[in-house]
Order: sequence, then structure tokens, then C-alpha cells
Amino acid sequence: MIYDASFFDKPIDRRNTACEKWDGLMAKEKRELNPMWVADMDFRCPNEVHEAMVRRAQHPVYGYTAQTDAADEAMLAFMERRHGITLTKEQQAMLPCVITGLKAGVCALTEVGDSIIVQPPVYGPFYASIRANDRIVLENPLICDGNGRYTMDFDGLEDCCKAGAKLMLLCSPHNPIGRAWTKEELTKLLEILARYNVALISDEIHEDFVFEPSRFVPILSLAEAEDAKIFSLTSASKSFNLAGLQQAILFTRNMELKEMVLSSMNRAGVVSGNIFGMVASEAAYQHGDAWLDGMLSYVKQGEMIAREELGKRLPKVIFTPLEATYLGWLDMRAYGYHNEELMKRTYDAGVAFTTGTFFGAEAGDGFLRINLACPHAQIIDAIIRLEQAING
Repeated sequence: MIYDASFFDKPIDRRNTACEKWDGLMAKEKRELNPMWVADMDFRCPNEVHEAMVRRAQHPVYGYTAQTDAADEAMLAFMERRHGITLTKEQQAMLPCVITGLKAGVCALTEVGDSIIVQPPVYGPFYASIRANDRIVLENPLICDGNGRYTMDFDGLEDCCKAGAKLMLLCSPHNPIGRAWTKEELTKLLEILARYNVALISDEIHEDFVFEPSRFVPILSLAEAEDAKIFSLTSASKSFNLAGLQQAILFTRNMELKEMVLSSMNRAGVVSGNIFGMVASEAAYQHGDAWLDGMLSYVKQGEMIAREELGKRLPKVIFTPLEATYLGWLDMRAYGYHNEELMKRTYDAGVAFTTGTFFGAEAGDGFLRINLACPHAQIIDAIIRLEQAING
């Protein structure tokens, strides 16, 4: 199968498939909107994945599932092939989703009332994972330059550690600001956390969406000590558009930490073992490279189209440089609207973005996030509607 632009450019009608992105939005808003919000893709998954699912579905029993060696080997080989990191079966555990891993990790590594560091603007469930478990959010906002590029505030991070933080939640690559943290940045972060004995959970679900010349640096490639209180989370769901199949992975070199997180899951009654999630992930990791490369090229073209359209239609928008993810972070503040008004105007214009305040009440006010993993015509339509929302 050739996964070129024509494959990804073909619209797929996802309506009436119990699709949260399309059907869920329509049910809530009672009107049709161009859905540029939630981070799943409007692309067909790899043919090899679809074929593997159909083969398994033809067997008429879908009972309790045990993870297979073949699935583990495909995943570990993919990590080494794509990201240059060698891990073992013992250093991983299967989870239903990354958010499950975040919440289980918060409970395993901290106590009620402990402070946990986040770096806004950042993925909204980071906040929910902390607050839902009666922990305290300790914000260390990222620093933004005049061109929309964000960097870490290492002085602020050290202050948070000095204030008694027990854990940090890292987004790497960072959603929504599209940074692929460098080896130097991550090394400095690890040095600060180690100095104050602060544990780390690294959400690396966007690891496969990094564009040249940037590189994804797995946190465990820098933290090799077996007693380090560090684990990472990832999934084939983001990379290959499989989010409905509920399968994710925890990686750590600390076996005691792994058991603590799994025990936390068990206490909450969470178990892993989705037959179709396992089958799809194995097929994606084993056969999905060509699809992934074609998709990345197409998304990069979509980003360039989005920048061109915004430059023509809304030149005061600052579109953050995109090193990673398929998500564009749009600074709309020059137009003078806070997020409540922005969302009303965009919905009235027929397009749905993710509100910036989902990523932090202060750090996200005046921002929108756009999903670029869709046919290019859909991106152009969204930006035309955004122009109408702002200027109409």
C-alpha cells in the first residue's frame, strides 16, 4: 500500500459511528461544526491494522485477553527502531490509557495534600489527575518569546521543588505548544528533580509526531538508574488513530515503582486487556512505519497551509512554531477576545477549536488549539470560518 498525500487527502465520513469528535460534538451543540478540537485524526488507520482487526473479529469469541509475546516484541522493536531506546518486556506494563497511568502514578507516588508540578499551558487532564486525587497543583508556567516559542523556566522549576513538590508531570513532546524538548533541556530538568528527590511522570504519547530537524528524546534514555522514580507513558492510539481501542504502555526501569503503579490501578478496579487494542497495536508497531511517515509528511504540509491561510486572513495571529504534535497553538490575543467570547464566535461561525483555558486558566486565555490531522480542505475551511468569527 502506498501512503501518499492522496491517501490522507481523501475525506472519511465519521458521522454516525459513535465518534466523539463529530457525533459527540453534534449531540452536545445541536448543530454541525467543523471539528478541529479533540486530538484524534480524521485519517484512515493503516490498512495493515484494519486487516488484522478483521481477521481477529472473524473468530467468534472475545474473552479475557492475555498480552502476547508477539505484541510486546513488536512494541519494543518499534521503540528501538524509531526512537533508539532499548527496553525490555519486564520494564513495561499495559494500561487502558495514558490518563489511567497519570492518575495511578499520582496516587502511587504522592499522598493526599502533596504538591505536584505542571508546566502550563499543558494538557488539561494533568490538572484533573491531580485535583481529583486531592493533591495540589503547583504551576511553573512555560516562558514564551515574542514569536510564540516556549521554553522551560528552570529557576521557577527549582523554586517549585524547594517549596516541597513531590512529583512532576511532564508533557514530552508538549501539548499544546508543540515543543520537542531537547536533550539539554531534559537533562537540566532531571538534574533539578534529582537534587530535590522529586519523582517524574513523562507523558510521551506524542513521541511519534516530531518534525525535522527536531528529535524526540525519550526520558528513559537519559534516566538509566534502576532506582530512579521515573516512568513514561505512551500509546499506539495517538500515533495510528486507535484511541477507541483503549491500549497504552508504561515504561520504567524501576521495578518497585512499576508494581506501585499497578497496585494503584488494581485498588481502583482498573484492569488492562483489550483484545482489539492489543491486535491493532501489534499490527501498527510491526507494519505501520510507511503509514506513519506518509501521515507526518501530510500533516507538515497541512501546517504550512494553515500558516499561509492565517497569514493572509488573520495576520495578527501568532502560530507557535511546530516542532512536534499535530496540534497548532494559536495566540489570538491581538484581537482582544477572552476565551468565552472566542468560543462563542467560532461556534457561531461553524467551527470548533479547543479552548485555550483547557490548558490553564491564565496561560491559555486568548488562545485556541487547532487539530491539523485532517484533510487539507478541512483546515482551509476552519481558518475561513475563524476569519469570519473574528472579523465577521
